Amino acid sequence: MKKLAIFMVIVLSLGILVGCAGKSKDRIVGRQVIVERNPDKTPSWIMKTFEEKKDIMYFSGGVKGVGDYSVGLRQAKAEAVKNVAESIKTKARTEFVSNTRGANLSPDDLGRFIEDGIAMVTDNLEIGGMLPKENYYEKVEEVTDYGVKYTYNCFSLVQMAVRDYKEARRRAIENLADKAREENNKKAEETAKDLLKRLTD
Repeated sequence: MKKLAIFMVIVLSLGILVGCAGKSKDRIVGRQVIVERNPDKTPSWIMKTFEEKKDIMYFSGGVKGVGDYSVGLRQAKAEAVKNVAESIKTKARTEFVSNTRGANLSPDDLGRFIEDGIAMVTDNLEIGGMLPKENYYEKVEEVTDYGVKYTYNCFSLVQMAVRDYKEARRRAIENLADKAREENNKKAEETAKDLLKRLTD
């Protein structure tokens, strides 16, 4: 009987130790677990800032660790819109540089005009035709010294027709020609106009 009592005490002690160890492991400060997501399956588009399918272009944006879901969603949409503007800026810069071959612009004139001009006109460009396509969020539980806290990872996908994207790009280059005219930069103006003509032919 005495041996049985000792055995029971050992078994109970081991059970308590294992239980405490398990709880301690789950309570590691900084540990994060996704406790909710919508939709249930993580969409593949959150890993791509840009994708083109047929006549539609898709741009995504996301933010992590936001304390409020609605704020996180607004920020994610703003990031997606920023990626649209950045894409137009990059495309306009590439096409402008490509079109300057043989335009006799000096490297200094070209570099200054491209960096200043394209940044200015695309930052102030109004982009039309964007439509919300899909949202995705994750609710994250994080263990802290004082318990748990909850934050959100939010992602937003917007779409626009290729024709709207090209129209925004055209307006960016048109504004570039206007800027060149204001600065009396004839070569840059001619280059921008020539590029506009090539894009619309």
